[in-house]
Parts: sequence; C-alpha cells; structure tokens
Amino acid sequence: MELSQECLMLQSELRKFAQQVILEKVDELDKACTLPLDNIKQLAEMGILGAVIPEDMGGAALDLIGLVVSLEEISKVCTSTAIIVATHNAFFAYPILKFGGDELKKKYLPRTAAGDIVGGFAHSGAHEINLEKRESNIVVNGKNLFVLNGEANGPFVLFIKNPKDEKALSAFIVDGNAPGIKRFKNSNIIGLKAAGIGEVLFENYVATIDTVIGKENEGSAIAQATNDFAKVCISAIGLGIAQGATAEAIKYAKERVQFDEPIIHFGMVREKIANMTTKIEAARLLTYEAAMLYDAGKNYGRTAALAKYYTGQIAVEITNSAIQIFGGYGYMKDYPVERYFRDAQVLNVLCATPAEEKEFIAKETIG
Repeated sequence: MELSQECLMLQSELRKFAQQVILEKVDELDKACTLPLDNIKQLAEMGILGAVIPEDMGGAALDLIGLVVSLEEISKVCTSTAIIVATHNAFFAYPILKFGGDELKKKYLPRTAAGDIVGGFAHSGAHEINLEKRESNIVVNGKNLFVLNGEANGPFVLFIKNPKDEKALSAFIVDGNAPGIKRFKNSNIIGLKAAGIGEVLFENYVATIDTVIGKENEGSAIAQATNDFAKVCISAIGLGIAQGATAEAIKYAKERVQFDEPIIHFGMVREKIANMTTKIEAARLLTYEAAMLYDAGKNYGRTAALAKYYTGQIAVEITNSAIQIFGGYGYMKDYPVERYFRDAQVLNVLCATPAEEKEFIAKETIG
C-alpha cells in the first residue's frame, strides 16, 4: 500500500509542523484548557482547514488519504488540534459539500476553507432537548452537552427528529450567534482539554427550513454518509495517538535505568513494544484502505467501521501499555502518556460506540 508522491510530501510537511510548532505548547494548552488558536490559523494558511473543499471555493481539494495522513501526523503530537480539524472538515464541511444546496455552499464553504469560521457538530447522543413543529420550522428547547468545536463560536451541524414523525431526521446548520442559542465551555471532560468542546443551551431556538442541509426529513442518509467519512478521520487520529504514545514509551525505556541497564533491554518491555507496534501497523492498513476505497469511489462503509472500531480499541490499549512502561511516572502530568490515554477515550464515543460498530460489522459480514 503505497502513498503518492504528493501525499508523502504533505505527510512530511505536517510532520514538521506538528513537531516544530504544535509540540511547543501542547502541554500548556492542555493544562489551560485553551483552544489552540495559533495552530488553527496556521493550519488554515496551509490549506488543511479546507482539506475537503474544492479549489473554486478556496479549499485544498485533498483526497481522503491526504486528510488521513495530515490528521495522523497532527494527532501524534496534539489530539485536540486533530479533533478540531477533523470536526471542521468531516462533521461540518463534508455534509454541506455533499448534500447542501448552492446557497448553503456559497454561504459557508469559502469561509470554512479560509478558517474565518470553525465549523462544529452537536453530538446527537448528548441531546437533552424538546422539539415542537411550527409550520415548516422546528422550535428547539433544552441543551446539548457535547458540541465539538463549540467553544470556537462558529456554526455547527445539528441533527434533530421531526416532532410529528420521530423516524424522520433532518440536518440543520445553526449559526454561531443565532437567537435562542447560548454557549458555555464544557469543563467536565477527561480528555481533549484544548479541543474546544462546548455546551449549547437552546431557548426557543427556531430551526428554519432554509437552514436544512439537503431536504427536510432526509437526514438519516446524510448522517450515515457523514459518519462513514468521519470514521476514517477518527481512525487516523487513533492511529496517531497510538504512535505518539509508543514513541514516548520507547524513548523513556531507553533512558530509564534499573539494575544497571536501560529497561528497553527487559523482556517484558520489549514484548509490550512488539505488541504495540504490530497493532499500529494493522490499524494503519485498515485506515489507509478505507481512505483509498473512498477515493476510488468504491463502497468503504464496512472498512471504515472496521478501522474505527479497531483503532479505537488499540489506541486505548497502547496508551495503557505506555503508562505501564513508564511505571509510576506514567500517571504524572510531567509526561505526555497520561494525556494520550485521556484523549484516546473519546474515540469510542464519536460516530458510534464499539458495541454499535461490532453490530454493524456483523450485519455487513453475515449479510
């Protein structure tokens, strides 16, 4: 499985940026729970915020494998920054690009590509809302506790049911400062402290028909397509987390001396590293295959689910193994492996839970 020359160049560019720019402040941003605004601005200038957007709208028009290697390199250093980029592209720009009308595309995509706005996504699993149908509009009251990129105060995608037909789903775009919307910082999260995950309070917010992506009551297909695309992006982030944690564990094991020799020579440590490396390579093959199937215009949903399920599992396993290699130091904030461990947990709640992924995989396999 070979990457194109263009993709390799992009991978190298993002690797340098992550190591030379993002790394410098990653721990500071995590401790302060602050959005990495400088990172976002520079990534916009590099074209990464407009990765999925066509060139005639100011985007970079990357294929999915290009976005995957970019997210992989960023998440090796800072998962929060990678989640911001993935949300902006996969959960916000992608459904507008694929299903939105011309007016919505003109209104949002050029500004999305330029980084003038940072698009978000209200996780449907965190809805605590009441809905009322008023003519062609839906009135929303309640709250959502898990809005990706919510703290950036930009527009976000909201999937809600039709109050008169709960089987019917619609996808709306909620403008950042729309009437009936109040935003709050979410401080009750264990990881992704710098990802800007926020809470939104709806007070008689009116979701109007002109803000619907695609057609009203046809949101289920949009949600499925968006989730499939996002799963590949989340898989890339899990792959990056696993690699970052493994690299830190190897570095520490070479430096840590016990019984007059570095612990990298100990059999149990070497076994852990072998297991971690094997799982990383398997995750890479699944993730890259899913991206390349999409780019080739082939059915990729099953492979995306396999990649998302597997990388979500191994990211947690590998970060846990990295902590064990560090011993007691692994539980201290002086070392990055505890941050990788905290950040890895979110992979198994985005798009679908592991149980949901397994059920989907089983159905696709059994037929």
